[in-house]
Amino acid sequence: MVALVVACSACSGPGDALAPPPAHDPPTAFGPPSGTLLRGTSSTLTGAYGSAPELPVALDGTTIWLADSGGLARADSSASTTPVPLPPGRWVSGAPRPVPGVGLVLAGSASTVPGSGTTPPGLALELLAVTRTTTGVPAVAWTAAAPLPWTESPRSVRTAVTGVAAAGDGHRVAVLSATTSTHRASLAVDLDTRRVLWVADGVAAGAVLDGRAPDGEPLPGGVVAAGSHGATVVGAAVPAGGGSGYSPSSVVGLDVLTGSRRFEADAGSTALTVTRAGPSSVTVGGRRAGNARAFLSVLGADGVERPGIDLGTASSAPRCVWDEATVTVCSGPNRTFALDAVSAQLLWSLPAGGRVPPQVSTAWHGSVYGTTVNGPVVVDARTGRDRNAAPGAAPVVVDAYLGVGTGSGLLGGVAVTPATG
Repeated sequence: MVALVVACSACSGPGDALAPPPAHDPPTAFGPPSGTLLRGTSSTLTGAYGSAPELPVALDGTTIWLADSGGLARADSSASTTPVPLPPGRWVSGAPRPVPGVGLVLAGSASTVPGSGTTPPGLALELLAVTRTTTGVPAVAWTAAAPLPWTESPRSVRTAVTGVAAAGDGHRVAVLSATTSTHRASLAVDLDTRRVLWVADGVAAGAVLDGRAPDGEPLPGGVVAAGSHGATVVGAAVPAGGGSGYSPSSVVGLDVLTGSRRFEADAGSTALTVTRAGPSSVTVGGRRAGNARAFLSVLGADGVERPGIDLGTASSAPRCVWDEATVTVCSGPNRTFALDAVSAQLLWSLPAGGRVPPQVSTAWHGSVYGTTVNGPVVVDARTGRDRNAAPGAAPVVVDAYLGVGTGSGLLGGVAVTPATG
């Protein structure tokens, strides 16, 4: 049988390509793991890649892009990886972002700026634009960088590509963020001119929103389009030298083209997190100024707050994720609930009716993935009803072909599981 497989492989011509597997949009079942991307214990992976279940992985059909130990790589569904050769001294730590519309995969990088004479070495935040390809060795097509007034090592900087927007006269703009224990900054790069547009020191970008009416739709490839108000970057502004957990902070909205401030909200709050909640809104979690009570609010691209969410006696805000369709799902230690992505109206909440809440790993296109005491589960995003009580996996990153999440066992690492239904 092995000889037959080898013989058939040899008969294939160089132009032949395997047909993609059937697409499941969204998937509700997964097969056994087909490969392991990153190895280590769950605690090691959490320490390296931030608060679980966050992973430095992006799916691009049946192709996987990932950051690992400061490098960047492409992988297939078997977890066979091809490293991307990077310029010397770059350190990539966050999930890459494929942008099919421009034929690129974007990644954020921190690097050291060499010193000269009496000027000590510095730090730079850089966008790496990699050619989006499934064959051969992927290459960096171009880079754009800006210096930061920090003294940290690049290895201590966590970078992320927050989003991509079409703005102004149609130019596409990528927004990056960089954070350390005491600093944060955001950077905007014009993908057409390959030029840095602005740097906002002290602001950690959490989302890039369009400026259209709530019923608008994002463009393909993760790009949002500018409307009457223009695309807006929403993030947390924290004083220099302060930790994000305790320093009085605020939520700010910045113009994607100029970096100028459009609005400020939740001034004085602490432990702020900003995540995209829909085409034109974000969720903001944190603790209120004065009483340190946990809160969760929804802000539009204009900074106007939508009806609030009662967290009861929760000591911390839940983690929220948009399903890239019509629902935002939020999950905390004792409660999971869903909000309409346009109106922010509560759709469902668990526990209720004798049912327990899942701990959410992610949500995508109407399905919510997570775990309960019974193992992995898939829940309908709009109704909260079980769609599959035994899906086989609870992916952290998912598309129509694959799921990627923590593997089973102490040394399970990060496993790839094919979508089967």
